[in-house]
Amino acid sequence: MNTGLKTIDNLIERFGISVGEGHDAFQQVLDLYGGDSRATTMKLPFCFYQIIANLPVSRRLSLHQFYLPHRKARLASFLIDENGQIIEQVYYQRDSKYVKACKKLQSLVQCHYLKGWATAA
Repeated sequence: MNTGLKTIDNLIERFGISVGEGHDAFQQVLDLYGGDSRATTMKLPFCFYQIIANLPVSRRLSLHQFYLPHRKARLASFLIDENGQIIEQVYYQRDSKYVKACKKLQSLVQCHYLKGWATAA
């Protein structure tokens, strides 16, 4: 993967892209259901909280968050529905190089989720 930033490329190579629940130094994946009370304690962007709070209890979303371990900072967060579609994203780094890398990371995440959804169906 060539995101344009060697540090992010190395993290992707080292940890890969996870689609199941779990966490490591680079990413965290958490399954949330509509109205999930855990969302209030997770320091999520307000747009994420609104979507989760207004979703029916029967619906599931995946919260996929990426981190920059060397800077101890968040990189990006994605909210993904049951069909593997990214319905909301937030990029935390404002530098244009990081934004471009996040867009490439988003396409990679989308591809992994769609591939996982297609094999599950």
